[in-house]
Amino acid sequence: MLNKNYFPVTILLAIIILFYSWTFFFQGNAWLTALGINVLQIAVGLASLLWLFQAYRKAARRQKNFWILLLIGLALYISANGLWLYFQISRGAVDSEEFSYAIWLVAYCFFLAALISKTRELSNAYSGRSYIFNIAVFMIMLASVSFHYLINPVLEASGDSWLLTWASIIYPVTDLTILFVLTILYYLLQKSEKQEWLILCVAGFFIQVMADSYSVYLEFSNGYQPGHVIDLLWLVSILFIGLTGYCAKQNLDDTSWIMKSSGKDKGTVFPYLSIVVLIVLVIHSYQWDLNALSAGLLVIFLLVLGRQLQILRRNEQLMSEYRYLAYHDPLTGLKNRSSFGEQIERVLTEYPDGKLALLLIDLDQFKVVNDTLGHHIGDKVLVQAARRLESAIGRDMLLFRLGGDKFIIVVAGATEAECIALSHEILAAFQEVLNIDGYQISVTPSIGISKFPEHGSTTEELMKNADAAMYLSKEKGKNGFSFFNPELSREKIRKMKIETELKTAIRNNQLRLHYQPKVMLSTNGIVGMEALLRWEHPELGWVSPVEFIPVAEETGQIVSIGEWVLQQACRQNKKWQDEGFPLLSMAVNVSVLQFKHGLFLETVRRILGETGLDTHYLELEITESIMQNIKESREILKCLRNMGIKIAIDDFGTGYSSLHVLQKLPIDTIKIDKSFVDELDSNSMNPMVKTIIDLGLNLNLTIVAEGIESEDQRDILLDQGCTIGQGYLYSKPVTPEAFEELMRMPEVLDAGKLAAGVQSGR
Repeated sequence: MLNKNYFPVTILLAIIILFYSWTFFFQGNAWLTALGINVLQIAVGLASLLWLFQAYRKAARRQKNFWILLLIGLALYISANGLWLYFQISRGAVDSEEFSYAIWLVAYCFFLAALISKTRELSNAYSGRSYIFNIAVFMIMLASVSFHYLINPVLEASGDSWLLTWASIIYPVTDLTILFVLTILYYLLQKSEKQEWLILCVAGFFIQVMADSYSVYLEFSNGYQPGHVIDLLWLVSILFIGLTGYCAKQNLDDTSWIMKSSGKDKGTVFPYLSIVVLIVLVIHSYQWDLNALSAGLLVIFLLVLGRQLQILRRNEQLMSEYRYLAYHDPLTGLKNRSSFGEQIERVLTEYPDGKLALLLIDLDQFKVVNDTLGHHIGDKVLVQAARRLESAIGRDMLLFRLGGDKFIIVVAGATEAECIALSHEILAAFQEVLNIDGYQISVTPSIGISKFPEHGSTTEELMKNADAAMYLSKEKGKNGFSFFNPELSREKIRKMKIETELKTAIRNNQLRLHYQPKVMLSTNGIVGMEALLRWEHPELGWVSPVEFIPVAEETGQIVSIGEWVLQQACRQNKKWQDEGFPLLSMAVNVSVLQFKHGLFLETVRRILGETGLDTHYLELEITESIMQNIKESREILKCLRNMGIKIAIDDFGTGYSSLHVLQKLPIDTIKIDKSFVDELDSNSMNPMVKTIIDLGLNLNLTIVAEGIESEDQRDILLDQGCTIGQGYLYSKPVTPEAFEELMRMPEVLDAGKLAAGVQSGR
């Protein structure tokens, strides 16, 4: 990190030069040497305090605890040095006073609290605890060394005075505690891609702990003099703690660094080095007096340790390869969906006040390439597309392949203008055709852009909104880009919600059938009914069929939904017949997808068998779209006719009917679409309605008019020869209970008898 900014390095060198210059010029005067070092420590401490305060102001809310605790600890540390300076000047003292030691100890407690706070913050983001064993080995070694060389001599020198004992060992124990937390923090930093500046903090406190330990050792050996190297270590430790704030402030201003790839775990060597150090110290404590057995044991141990380090190195290489495969797309070499999910989630969690943009890219004509030229050519298209995207993005941006022909670019700190400029770069990169194996292939990108935090605060929201924006680009003609716009995308979001919820609508008992009567226009008597699907969603309310039926057809769910409708309608009609209601024909709509489904005829037979409904009381309404494959459709219709089921052409006149084909189809009824009936209010002699009625009568078909809403429309239809109709003039679609009330009306019963007579006469 320091090699990216010359200021910290310059400050470090300047302080080292000042320290050694002062101690050199005043090496014969202990008081002046100590005074100068103390003043230098206060000056460095004040500069560090300023840097920490600047970092505190820039930090996110949940990170402020760490900085405020560091600030309080450093302020107390400086206060202790200031008190020592007062006694130096007023009393000519060289050594620090006991009261200063007490304040330093309190400062250490705040430092420890700050480190614990940061450790807890980082540990919450990582579930792995593989570093615990390494830390345990390392800390056992340090505790053993500290007890043998520092704490035990203090205990022996203090005698029976528990107060002196406590005062003497509190610093080593505090330092060990700090060192323990530092070790955990160091391991966590190996997994973190966001706060590498904390390495300076870890280094600063580690230097401080080492200086404290060395100071305790020197006190017993009477080897300390002002200007000793430990004074420089204390000075450097405070500087490093301050530089943590300086570098953190710089990095918080620069968003380009927050998403670097993680490096290797450098802490795995700690336990092995700890063992080696402890062995050397143990041998030293025995004054290197080794016999043949202990020497052999040492050699074998070193061989085993070397072998273990070799295995560890091979395992790290394998893990590095596995990690690459797990987080990279093998085809393009780009980072994959797993890598995207982890990195973006980490950034959003750790930097809630930051900004970034997602550019979701979909290749427009890729499916055509796969279907016509084969997947091997499609793979080469993806590789070249990845290279073009790499050439279009900046160094601080991240590119991922999510799968298929979808890519995503993460831009940290992006403004709208930067997103627009990048989108133009991407579009320009695909202007030239791809030359692959002699084929000239043209693919263009459709780009959807969502921004954090304006368009979402979670990965799911940002991805969903970028996807909605991308489809908006496709709807506008492809080869373009669109920002997520809540107003423009509300319909798209609702459509996606409908698509998702529709999958469980049957299981959650949200679908309903309402029934609209067909009436004899001359008598107003009911001669049949049509089953119409309704959807009552707990959040969306009543969803119109105009809205959800197209979605069901697009996703293929219409087949299962249509089967449910047919089964419910047949069961309801049979129930009414068993309860003594009029024998009426139930009309059920059948979609083109359902009609063309390979098991359609078998499904109809099964449902009629399960419900027990006579086939003469079922009418299936199909649209003119079936005529696109007339041969297959005719065979299915013949089978239905042979079963005794009546067939009606719904919305007649709005499709692509061929009169030549129509007369050859085994159908019973044509239904005049509501759009033609509506025109009768303005043109009572509408030629289209008259033509449809005449055509149906000439073909000996029953004519049913849909959407009758006024008596004038009814009268015109009667005059032109239409005998049956349905619409709000008679009744809107109603629940089964309400339809039963309609059937109990006397005129309805008469019409029912008429309908029964018509059924039996066919």
